[in-house]
Amino acid sequence: MNEFDKQHTIAKWEELLRKPAKVTESKEFPSWETVSKRNIQFEYNPNQVPASNVVSFFRKPLGLAIVGGSALSFAAALFFVFILNPSQPKNSELAVAPSAKKTTQIVSPLKVLVSSVKGKVSVLPQGSSQPVPLVKHYQLASGDIVITDGSSQIDLDFETGSWMRITPNSEVAMDVIEKTSEAQSQKFSVKKGKLFASVSKLSKDSQFVVQAGEHLTQVRGTVFSVQFDGKSEVVAVREGSVAVGDLILTSKQQTIVKLGETLPIVASPVNPKEEKELKAFQTQTILARETLLYEEHARLELVRLDDGTEYRGVILGQSETHLHFQGLEGLIEIPIQKILETEKIR
Repeated sequence: MNEFDKQHTIAKWEELLRKPAKVTESKEFPSWETVSKRNIQFEYNPNQVPASNVVSFFRKPLGLAIVGGSALSFAAALFFVFILNPSQPKNSELAVAPSAKKTTQIVSPLKVLVSSVKGKVSVLPQGSSQPVPLVKHYQLASGDIVITDGSSQIDLDFETGSWMRITPNSEVAMDVIEKTSEAQSQKFSVKKGKLFASVSKLSKDSQFVVQAGEHLTQVRGTVFSVQFDGKSEVVAVREGSVAVGDLILTSKQQTIVKLGETLPIVASPVNPKEEKELKAFQTQTILARETLLYEEHARLELVRLDDGTEYRGVILGQSETHLHFQGLEGLIEIPIQKILETEKIR
């Protein structure tokens, strides 16, 4: 079952759960306005629970005691409050104020998998002093440190559609790789060496940050590289834009900052060698993503829109108005009326 089918099935279940059962619809329950205007007749005070097994829900003895577990007692209390309690005068004061709703964001790990390994690459898990070899499909976690030797490199595939390559003789810490239902936090530290990154477009509250030396590189969606040799930091951009401190780098720009120095006010052009490496990384990243999609779906398709935009990926299905498409940067819905043509490319 692909991701689209899972979402469709979950939507059906949610629709069924929203509909009350026939037994519930046949019952008549007091409205909140009626209940909220009743005087407090039964009061629960946890500090005055007797030591015996007799549990009472009454402030004054009424000749009725319930013996048993807390679950049975609680059920009896609800029965007396909502069923047997007579209606109170309309002028009664509000008994209990509704509690404020509190929503908390659930934080979970962001899936970052090892896509390919060349040579000897190891990871030092958080809290461990013993590095272990990295292999394909290994899932990294916050706090892990990736270490490459002199002739090795590693590619990392992010569930967000981003891609990272850590080059030879590098040490990069996965400081934070986590998500909530609304955003992703991705923070990395280049202790030494170099990384390339292709970052998919980030949502409003998401972040992708690389620390190298004394400065942070903040990204909104781009192809760039960060290099640090312990003395100076080099940030280069092929596509999009990044912020290094207050300096904004755009396409084919770079900056070089030595430790202890302030950032330049004006960026310089990317040197030819770095431009060639960035271009090769971008091309290889696209091919790697396409290969992953092909391995999963055994096909690859191209969707071309009437404005010239092209999407490469897999067509999962369609509704009356949209095409459901698994692209290189995740699931998208394409309006059918804007599609000029589709073709199979692999």
